[in-house]
Amino acid sequence: MRFTEHEMTVAVDTVARRLHAATRPPWRRGDAVAAYDGLERMKKWRLKVTAGEVVLPVLTALPERPTVGAKPEFTEAELTAAAQTAGRDVMEHRKPGAWDAMPAKRRDRVLATAVELTRVAVDGMPVRQDPDALIVPDHL
Repeated sequence: MRFTEHEMTVAVDTVARRLHAATRPPWRRGDAVAAYDGLERMKKWRLKVTAGEVVLPVLTALPERPTVGAKPEFTEAELTAAAQTAGRDVMEHRKPGAWDAMPAKRRDRVLATAVELTRVAVDGMPVRQDPDALIVPDHL
Protein backbone atom coordinates (compact mmCIF):
# COMPACT_ATOMS: atom_id res chain seq x y z
CA MET A 1 0.00 0.00 0.00
CA ARG A 2 1.15 3.53 -0.61
CA PHE A 3 1.38 5.69 2.49
CA THR A 4 2.50 9.28 2.75
CA GLU A 5 5.84 10.12 4.26
CA HIS A 6 4.10 11.66 7.26
CA GLU A 7 2.01 8.52 7.86
CA MET A 8 5.09 6.31 7.72
CA THR A 9 7.04 8.63 10.03
CA VAL A 10 4.24 8.66 12.60
CA ALA A 11 3.90 4.87 12.32
CA VAL A 12 7.61 4.25 12.90
CA ASP A 13 7.68 6.71 15.81
CA THR A 14 4.65 5.01 17.39
CA VAL A 15 6.30 1.58 17.15
CA ALA A 16 9.59 2.97 18.50
CA ARG A 17 7.73 4.37 21.51
CA ARG A 18 6.04 1.00 22.07
CA LEU A 19 9.38 -0.83 21.82
CA HIS A 20 10.93 1.57 24.32
CA ALA A 21 8.07 1.07 26.76
CA ALA A 22 8.24 -2.72 26.35
CA THR A 23 12.00 -2.91 26.97
CA ARG A 24 11.98 -0.58 29.94
CA PRO A 25 12.67 -2.27 33.28
CA PRO A 26 9.47 -2.66 35.34
CA TRP A 27 11.02 -1.13 38.46
CA ARG A 28 11.63 2.19 36.71
CA ARG A 29 9.44 4.94 38.00
CA GLY A 30 7.87 7.61 35.91
CA ASP A 31 6.01 7.82 32.69
CA ALA A 32 7.25 5.85 29.66
CA VAL A 33 6.29 8.71 27.34
CA ALA A 34 8.37 11.19 29.33
CA ALA A 35 11.23 8.71 29.43
CA TYR A 36 11.13 8.31 25.65
CA ASP A 37 11.00 12.07 25.14
CA GLY A 38 14.03 12.41 27.42
CA LEU A 39 16.15 9.94 25.46
CA GLU A 40 19.22 11.10 23.58
CA ARG A 41 18.77 11.54 19.84
CA MET A 42 21.02 8.57 19.06
CA LYS A 43 19.01 6.21 21.25
CA LYS A 44 15.76 7.39 19.68
CA TRP A 45 17.29 6.94 16.25
CA ARG A 46 18.30 3.35 17.06
CA LEU A 47 14.78 2.55 18.22
CA LYS A 48 13.32 4.10 15.07
CA VAL A 49 15.72 2.15 12.84
CA THR A 50 14.73 -1.09 14.55
CA ALA A 51 11.03 -0.26 14.25
CA GLY A 52 11.44 0.74 10.61
CA GLU A 53 13.24 -2.48 9.67
CA VAL A 54 10.30 -4.49 10.96
CA VAL A 55 7.32 -2.33 10.05
CA LEU A 56 8.11 -0.55 6.78
CA PRO A 57 8.41 -3.66 4.57
CA VAL A 58 5.12 -4.98 5.96
CA LEU A 59 3.35 -1.66 5.45
CA THR A 60 4.41 -1.52 1.81
CA ALA A 61 3.28 -5.11 1.27
CA LEU A 62 -0.28 -4.42 2.48
CA PRO A 63 -3.10 -4.31 -0.08
CA GLU A 64 -4.20 -0.90 -1.35
CA ARG A 65 -6.99 0.70 0.71
CA PRO A 66 -8.07 4.12 -0.56
CA THR A 67 -9.61 5.40 2.67
CA VAL A 68 -10.13 9.13 3.08
CA GLY A 69 -11.24 10.58 6.39
CA ALA A 70 -10.42 7.38 8.32
CA LYS A 71 -7.51 5.15 9.16
CA PRO A 72 -7.05 2.13 6.89
CA GLU A 73 -8.23 -1.15 8.39
CA PHE A 74 -6.81 -4.55 7.58
CA THR A 75 -7.88 -8.06 8.48
CA GLU A 76 -5.69 -10.46 10.38
CA ALA A 77 -5.21 -12.53 7.20
CA GLU A 78 -4.07 -9.47 5.23
CA LEU A 79 -1.59 -8.46 7.92
CA THR A 80 -0.23 -12.01 8.17
CA ALA A 81 0.14 -12.34 4.39
CA ALA A 82 1.93 -8.99 4.18
CA ALA A 83 4.24 -9.91 7.08
CA GLN A 84 5.05 -13.24 5.49
CA THR A 85 5.79 -11.67 2.10
CA ALA A 86 7.92 -8.91 3.62
CA GLY A 87 9.74 -11.28 5.98
CA ARG A 88 10.56 -13.68 3.18
CA ASP A 89 11.79 -10.86 0.91
CA VAL A 90 14.00 -9.32 3.60
CA MET A 91 15.49 -12.64 4.70
CA GLU A 92 16.06 -13.85 1.15
CA HIS A 93 17.73 -10.54 0.27
CA ARG A 94 20.19 -10.90 3.14
CA LYS A 95 20.91 -14.59 2.68
CA PRO A 96 19.26 -16.81 0.06
CA GLY A 97 17.37 -19.71 1.62
CA ALA A 98 17.35 -18.18 5.11
CA TRP A 99 13.54 -17.97 5.38
CA ASP A 100 13.02 -21.65 4.56
CA ALA A 101 15.94 -22.68 6.77
CA MET A 102 14.43 -20.92 9.79
CA PRO A 103 12.67 -23.27 12.23
CA ALA A 104 8.87 -23.13 12.01
CA LYS A 105 8.43 -21.96 15.63
CA ARG A 106 10.84 -19.07 15.16
CA ARG A 107 9.19 -18.13 11.86
CA ASP A 108 5.79 -18.08 13.58
CA ARG A 109 7.16 -15.81 16.34
CA VAL A 110 8.72 -13.46 13.78
CA LEU A 111 5.43 -13.28 11.88
CA ALA A 112 3.37 -12.71 15.04
CA THR A 113 5.70 -9.93 16.16
CA ALA A 114 5.67 -8.26 12.74
CA VAL A 115 1.86 -8.45 12.61
CA GLU A 116 1.46 -6.97 16.09
CA LEU A 117 3.93 -4.14 15.46
CA THR A 118 2.28 -3.38 12.11
CA ARG A 119 -1.09 -3.22 13.83
CA VAL A 120 0.39 -0.74 16.33
CA ALA A 121 1.82 1.28 13.44
CA VAL A 122 -1.48 1.44 11.54
CA ASP A 123 -3.39 2.34 14.71
CA GLY A 124 -0.92 5.15 15.39
CA MET A 125 -1.26 6.70 11.94
CA PRO A 126 -3.17 9.95 11.52
CA VAL A 127 -6.50 10.07 9.73
CA ARG A 128 -5.94 10.00 5.97
CA GLN A 129 -6.54 13.21 4.05
CA ASP A 130 -7.72 13.48 0.45
CA PRO A 131 -4.59 14.11 -1.64
CA ASP A 132 -6.67 15.62 -4.46
CA ALA A 133 -8.23 18.25 -2.19
CA LEU A 134 -4.98 20.06 -1.46
CA ILE A 135 -5.62 22.90 0.94
CA VAL A 136 -3.07 25.72 0.94
CA PRO A 137 -3.02 27.85 4.09
CA ASP A 138 -3.72 31.58 3.68
CA HIS A 139 -0.32 32.61 5.02
CA LEU A 140 1.46 30.96 2.07
